[in-house]
Amino acid sequence: MFNKARLISIIALVKSLNVETAPMVSLITTAPNKLCFTSETKGLLDVLEDVDDYFHCHTEISSSHPTVELFLSHMAHVHGLAQIKQQELDEDTANIIAHDINQALIAFHHALYSKDHQKRLDNRLRAAPRNSQSLEKYIPTLFLKHAKLLFIRLDLGYKEKVYCRLTPETAMEDRRCYLAIIKRQFPGLVGYIWKMEYGRDRRFHMHTVFIFNGALHQQDRSLGRLLGEHWEEYTNDLGTYFNCAHLREHYQAQGNDGIGIVQYDDVQKQEKLFKALEYLTKHDELMLATLPSGRRTFGRMEIPEASNRRGRPRIRRSELPVLIEFD
Repeated sequence: MFNKARLISIIALVKSLNVETAPMVSLITTAPNKLCFTSETKGLLDVLEDVDDYFHCHTEISSSHPTVELFLSHMAHVHGLAQIKQQELDEDTANIIAHDINQALIAFHHALYSKDHQKRLDNRLRAAPRNSQSLEKYIPTLFLKHAKLLFIRLDLGYKEKVYCRLTPETAMEDRRCYLAIIKRQFPGLVGYIWKMEYGRDRRFHMHTVFIFNGALHQQDRSLGRLLGEHWEEYTNDLGTYFNCAHLREHYQAQGNDGIGIVQYDDVQKQEKLFKALEYLTKHDELMLATLPSGRRTFGRMEIPEASNRRGRPRIRRSELPVLIEFD
């Protein structure tokens, strides 16, 4: 089964391209009347091999990254990609394959810098502002229901020994199942936010923010440890976690300590909270490359619409009367 993580090689290739010159393959002689492929573009032959393997396992092209989808669509009609790494091809066959590949590469290079493709990329990049706006509505909605909230930041990943077996499908299913477990096990949970990423060093991993009713939970460090242990248990001890509460002093020094208890009327702490959450809203190119079309790298727990509060309205701390003591 083809691991879609290999499609990130297309992103690396595109980043190395010259705007003026299309990548090309050429032929070199290996024996009398025998040729093989080469290229001055670093990594091109490896990418073409990855693409050939992709088409052996997929009849339809699907990637959440517009550039990956564009490259695959241009290579889909090239026959002979399976022979790209062969060392001895007959001259006629080699010339036909080289011609087809280069024509497809020229067409891809032209489309890559077209207005249509740049518009698709821009639309994808706009996901970050949309995600940010989503959180700007999400957090206040929770504060309408709860006077104080406990925010826990947890990074979830995998042990290095399973990197070779990880696929985007595995990571997505693990995310779905784990969050469902947490939602069932913790009745004090009122919301969560997640973002999936792919790193060359850490491979598939997930950044999460769990939000609890602050009237029921106040200890983010111990609760974060418990959430992390649930991840380890779910992954049969193949998962790893890091509780960001251990970096509290660092965040305080940076001015973005947005974890722990946050009061509904603590404007300064909420500003730090939103600053800390900014990293969740940005798109991750490598993760997009591995995901089928329409899949998300960012999401949050759905909450019911806040109902109109009854009774006496809340009094903000700034509105409380000042008590003056007399000797």
